[in-house]
Amino acid sequence: MNDSDADMARLRRTSAEKPSEPRVPRSVRFSDSEWDDIEKEAKARRMTSAEFVRHASVSLATGDLAPTSEPFPSDIAAQIERMFRGVYLLATLRRDEMVRDGQQKELEKIVNAAREAQTSIRDRARK
Repeated sequence: MNDSDADMARLRRTSAEKPSEPRVPRSVRFSDSEWDDIEKEAKARRMTSAEFVRHASVSLATGDLAPTSEPFPSDIAAQIERMFRGVYLLATLRRDEMVRDGQQKELEKIVNAAREAQTSIRDRARK
């Protein structure tokens, strides 16, 4: 049993326990796409959507669930590194083709769009 399986088992076990105080209905709004994602994840964990939302919310509020992801495991990081190198190689080859074919203006547009995307991602990460 891995950590994820243990966490799911713990969530299912606590959901069957009687709460220490009565639960009261609350209203929370989700978009249809957000709710679809919640339903899929709840189903994968063999929970109702309400159970899943309750457990995720309480776990986050009590510090049992980190709001950000943990670092990638080393094997995943290695796969990402290999993919990055492959994409870099292909992009370099394509760049060389575009320069050779006189498509510098199109290439410059792509480079500028990539820079803007990187800046946007960096700015959102700082918030």
